[in-house]
Amino acid sequence: MGKENVREKSTYDDSEIWIEMLPANEGDCILVTIPHEDVRILIDGGTSETYTSCLRERLLQIKEEGKGIDLLVVTHIDNDHIGGIIELLKENGSFAESKIIKIQNIWHNSYRHLQFHKGLETEEAEKQILKKIIAQGVSQEMRQFSEGKKEVSALQGTSLAALILQGGYNWNLQFFGKAVKKQQEKIRLGDACTIEVLLPGQEELERLAKKWKYELKRSRISFQFSEDKLFDDAYEYYYRFLAQENNGEKKQISARIKECEDIKEIEKLAERQGRTDLSKTNVASISLLLEYRGKRILLLADNMAGKIMENGKVSGIFDAIKLPHHGSVRNISDEFLTNCVTEKYLISTSSEKYGHPDIETLAKIIVCGAKCPKQIYFNYEIDKVKEFEEKMKGNKQLDIIYLAKGQKIVL
Repeated sequence: MGKENVREKSTYDDSEIWIEMLPANEGDCILVTIPHEDVRILIDGGTSETYTSCLRERLLQIKEEGKGIDLLVVTHIDNDHIGGIIELLKENGSFAESKIIKIQNIWHNSYRHLQFHKGLETEEAEKQILKKIIAQGVSQEMRQFSEGKKEVSALQGTSLAALILQGGYNWNLQFFGKAVKKQQEKIRLGDACTIEVLLPGQEELERLAKKWKYELKRSRISFQFSEDKLFDDAYEYYYRFLAQENNGEKKQISARIKECEDIKEIEKLAERQGRTDLSKTNVASISLLLEYRGKRILLLADNMAGKIMENGKVSGIFDAIKLPHHGSVRNISDEFLTNCVTEKYLISTSSEKYGHPDIETLAKIIVCGAKCPKQIYFNYEIDKVKEFEEKMKGNKQLDIIYLAKGQKIVL
């Protein structure tokens, strides 16, 4: 197991970027720090357990140093990305009087950012449908807390959208309060750091809106859409807990892994293709290109890697790539790995719930990527990855690194 580019001490030079992949169960919780610029970007918060087990402690450390979060990006509404942020904002209170940490800006797309007409008056019958969706989502939320044997707090009706509004946070400020989406301009943080939104584009947001409108109109022939906050809450709970777009994924992944156990040739393993991820929320998740003093980092949420290239013509050499959807082969393409070159791949997952990453993805990194040594960073030790590592023992193109608590990837 390699230790290069991993640091615990706080010394730095003026071109460094630090990346921390906090243990977020099956989700993402990534802290990017540019120490010379004094810039901190938090991307997603994992599950609610992520907040209580590690994120809260890390944020309080930052606060004790007299620092804050310059940008919080909630890439999409899946529970393994949004749960920890909800817990953070519940405890943090308001923008003006932050109890945990000061958050200067929040990027997050909710119902209010879907671009269709919402100027009609919602009738009582429609409000009851929205309340039913919220109640079903809250019930699912309670069930997850109960299964995890956690103390159940007052969660009913607590959506991220409501917390952002109630807390008076700067919400999508750089996009003038509208949706965070691909645009020509790069957003500047500090003197030399820029962020470019690669996805979603207008097409992805429209598809997400279409699915939501279809879901509601199944309940009522004519549904009047308005700015009522019930829509925000119902939309969030529906996509966070009730949408079943990826139902059965764990079983399919496990089956592929079992089939791969007898394949010794890495090239054959790399040829396997996964069924394309068609989740509307995943495809519309916020993916970013961060640049600082000539360094480039791809932070790819749960998107389709092929979509990144299709929409933004993104290619070239990168200092690090956070792979989409926790290393699922369904979100990776050979073309992407061939044209987006890096020596450092990041995969955030415990593997317990959905079986990520796919071993096919690791094989593709070796075969399809540039012919150079590659480091793959994980925030958990995963048995099947360790087995793969053992089979690849002696291959000088692969170095798998398991990050311990507090370790930073230094670029």
